Amino acid sequence: MNLNSNRLLIGHFERSDLAQWFLIESDPEVRKYILDGSILNREQSLAYIDQNIDSYAKFNFGRYTLREKKSLRLIGMCGFLKTEMGIDFGYRLSKDMWGCGLGFEAASAVLNYGVASVGLKHCVAGVMPDNLASIKILDRLGFVYQKDVIFDGLTYHKYTFSADKN
Repeated sequence: MNLNSNRLLIGHFERSDLAQWFLIESDPEVRKYILDGSILNREQSLAYIDQNIDSYAKFNFGRYTLREKKSLRLIGMCGFLKTEMGIDFGYRLSKDMWGCGLGFEAASAVLNYGVASVGLKHCVAGVMPDNLASIKILDRLGFVYQKDVIFDGLTYHKYTFSADKN
């Protein structure tokens, strides 16, 4: 999968992405909006990459790398993972890329790809209540708030997306 947006190159994770991905996953500011907030070590970061590589083969989707077009630097991820709650839609950006519209740009491109090319009809997204930027992105994409969910003692908002309604 190779997808482009105005400022991003979107593609599959490869094991060679580990060094750049680990820089993002080891940033406490980035990880504070992940459900458990834990910082990933190199082995866990590689396992995350491998999980996505397996997902591409098994389900024809996964989380995708986001690269800045002008520098080719890996700056985040966006995509889908199959979970117990359904197909989870998520995204993450390097902190230095926050606040410039890349989250919506990536999420919009990847969600459209998932619906049009992969055939996804429904997905869910979990977001921490204080992650206002992500809530705004989900709202703009047409996700609908469903309920608050408690997972490992933490509360997060559950949103759903239905391609039939958008």
